[in-house]
Amino acid sequence: MGRFDPLPTDPYLRPPGQPRHYGAICAACRGDTRLGTRFCTSCSALRDDAERGHSPRFAATRLARFMGALADGLIVSAIGLIIDLANLEGLLSLELWLGSAIWLVWFAAIAKRGQTPGKQMLSTQVIRTDGSAASRKLMWAREVGYRAAVNVPVILVGQLYPGSTVSELVLAAIAIIVLADGIAIFFSPDRQTLHDRVFGTLVISIRPVRQTSAELRAL
Repeated sequence: MGRFDPLPTDPYLRPPGQPRHYGAICAACRGDTRLGTRFCTSCSALRDDAERGHSPRFAATRLARFMGALADGLIVSAIGLIIDLANLEGLLSLELWLGSAIWLVWFAAIAKRGQTPGKQMLSTQVIRTDGSAASRKLMWAREVGYRAAVNVPVILVGQLYPGSTVSELVLAAIAIIVLADGIAIFFSPDRQTLHDRVFGTLVISIRPVRQTSAELRAL
């Protein structure tokens, strides 16, 4: 597999007639990419990999990120469906705990890979913004800590103020936060959620990677 040309250290301006801004030539695809981004804005290759001459890792697509998050939620809700089919009524809290327990056991087994159950299904992986592997501790903080921060207030308020205006306001606020967190990937060139930025992480695809034009030229 061929190596990549080093990324120029000096920025350049776009050709005349195009909007003037500072950018750089991607060492992986030789396309124009925005300075300050971690993934090339032309080919989605992790720029640190290309600069160091490594075979690049590519950003996970936004669809893959959405489907992975959806899959994580469905693992929990699927347990509730099984309980419902068994005609066991009034066990909402049990559904939640059983589903969460299964998710946690599964997650504990693969956290060292930088994955959640949903990410494993969608072949995506969490890494640090410097390209290094996400530690098990970081994964627990990012996944379990974030979910606890979102869900615990909802559970507590629901128990303390059931059906009240306070409960509805808290639910609405949490819903807005979760929605804003997810929508952030559409406005981030590195496809980061808000909690990605808090924990300093990126999400990459681990499906078989296509060869880039730079690799093909080097063969």
